[in-house]
Amino acid sequence: MNARSGQALCGKATLCAIAATVFLAATAVLMEMRSAADDVKDMRAPDVEHPAPGTRFWCEVIESFNAKYQGDTPGHIGRGGGLTFHPHVALGDPVYHRVGDVDRAIGSVTGVLWERLRGSLTVEFRPHEDHRIAVGDEVWVDLNPADQKTPATAAGNPASGATK
Repeated sequence: MNARSGQALCGKATLCAIAATVFLAATAVLMEMRSAADDVKDMRAPDVEHPAPGTRFWCEVIESFNAKYQGDTPGHIGRGGGLTFHPHVALGDPVYHRVGDVDRAIGSVTGVLWERLRGSLTVEFRPHEDHRIAVGDEVWVDLNPADQKTPATAAGNPASGATK
């Protein structure tokens, strides 16, 4: 074996060692990135705990308005706190008011704002015409209605976004 072939053999061995090191380092980095991505995925998708169907969320009516915009209808806004569950309230869900010992559906949800960090819920609703609601009255919505169908509005038309 001459000096030249020895140098070539040594050069090939060095290149092979470098390539193997680079390959192993890249594999380790990719595995670490995949592990970190799995951790992030787990953080974004926690187990959602909804309340049992029929769980009432009571809120106090804090605002009443005739119409906010041209063509709008009268409405009310109620707000309450103390949520420990993820609410499952949708547009068109009924809003109830207790009169004596009887709970009456007095309107339907037209807007919902969940302030998750505060544990509060703001509910905007359109009242039925046959029931008087005043600022300070307490109303409630079901946090997880058993009937998950798209609710109808008070006029009998499908709620906004409903399809047949």
